[in-house]
Amino acid sequence: MVSTPKRLLLVEDDAHDARFVKRAFAQVDGTIDLALAADAEDAIAQLAQTHFDYVLLDIKMPGSDGIELLRRIRRGPATVLIPIIILTSSSNPTDVLQCYRAGANAYVAKPDSVSGYRHFAEAFVRFWIENTILPPGMTSRR
Repeated sequence: MVSTPKRLLLVEDDAHDARFVKRAFAQVDGTIDLALAADAEDAIAQLAQTHFDYVLLDIKMPGSDGIELLRRIRRGPATVLIPIIILTSSSNPTDVLQCYRAGANAYVAKPDSVSGYRHFAEAFVRFWIENTILPPGMTSRR
């Protein structure tokens, strides 16, 4: 499988949903080192201090919403190429379009069950970790 864990920043204000995501990734054979940011400002601070290979981003958050955060991440020279996957409860076509226009790499509706979160984590690892080639310089720096 993967020799070194990949760093994933989960930006999620709902503790219940964050717990489901954390639990699902913990069951995926230690391939993901997951950090949690509860809001946009926390996410920006963590991205400034730590290298992340991926960002999982909810767009429905209080204060600066996820779409604005996505735009801010894409403006940063150190974060412009990080794969950003939107994981949200919204299936509104306007939200989907805004996210892709702002630079999202993928848009996924939140699962509605524990097994759905596990399936998402497994699919994430299969696609993003095992099969995707990232641009040079995007590997974990520890």
